[in-house]
Amino acid sequence: MARKKKTILLVEGDHQSLEQTRELLEKAEYEVVATTDGIDGLRQARKEQPQLVMVGLRLSGMEPNEVCQRLKADAATEDLPIIMIMTEDMLEDQMLGREADVDDYLIRPFTALELITKISPYTARDEMTGRVISTGSAELDDKMGGGIPLGSLTLIEGSSGAGKSVLSQQMMHGSLQEGYKLALFTSENTVRSLITQMQSLSLDIVHFLLLGRLRVYPIEVGHLSDGAPTALLDALRNESDRDMIFVDSLTSAVGGCSLRDILSYFEGCKRLCADGKTLLVVLHSHGLSQELTIRIRSICDAHLRLRTEEVGQRLVKTLEVTKIRGADKTTGNIVSFEVEPGWGMRIIPITKVRG
Repeated sequence: MARKKKTILLVEGDHQSLEQTRELLEKAEYEVVATTDGIDGLRQARKEQPQLVMVGLRLSGMEPNEVCQRLKADAATEDLPIIMIMTEDMLEDQMLGREADVDDYLIRPFTALELITKISPYTARDEMTGRVISTGSAELDDKMGGGIPLGSLTLIEGSSGAGKSVLSQQMMHGSLQEGYKLALFTSENTVRSLITQMQSLSLDIVHFLLLGRLRVYPIEVGHLSDGAPTALLDALRNESDRDMIFVDSLTSAVGGCSLRDILSYFEGCKRLCADGKTLLVVLHSHGLSQELTIRIRSICDAHLRLRTEEVGQRLVKTLEVTKIRGADKTTGNIVSFEVEPGWGMRIIPITKVRG
């Protein structure tokens, strides 16, 4: 029996762009329902219940932003993922996260590869429904929308000492306990120092290493110069038997690289996610320009931002759950926590922080 094609609703006011995008989608074996009218787009969304809605510019009948707002406000279409097609100069004015009316943006002009890379995580989400990456802490998972769905590309971003590695280690340990096979590419640790560090947090990984459930690869990219992102991506592709791949951190691998090379790396990661992998990438906030960081955040499915703040006489670590596409529960939370030896990440009640 032939596999049923997945449906994409394309709402695009420019006839030439509509036909070009339709052709690319149909070549990739998607069923395309297309319209140039915003009101008709709403009607088709209710009728067809597509796997994805793509909204372009210059629509007749309704502004693109209003189409997205009404899709999210309608109980019949509120769960449909929406990608808005726009030009790069419009991106900085847009919003992603809980308050946004769209799930992602596609920058025009785009290639066939860029288009398919962008839409694949949304059209493949049915196979991943209900399965998440757990930290091993029910309280922390709840703050992160119930857990990050499998098949996601997650960016863990923050300043030095903000707790990025601790968070990624919590998620590694929780995933190993759930039975997943992991690979870790790390510039922060050797195998021995990783074992010691995680044991200090009561996160023992020795038996997972001995059983082959966890592989650890120290990153040494200094001699690769601007070829480091490509080399690292090739290494990730070689981990074909792993369910999840963690990169802690990417900063050393992309220093001095071009915007194109870095974006190509993340687009390659999205293709791996579309093929069933789950990737988590740690990045130092100071490592990239603001423009590039904004682009990377828009590519990723989940974005967790960590920072250290001074509250009274106390330094407090905070985790901001900026977005998690496909989360079971509300995201957008800001969580205060401390790293306690023998305990790991421990959430601090707001009243205690202020006190």
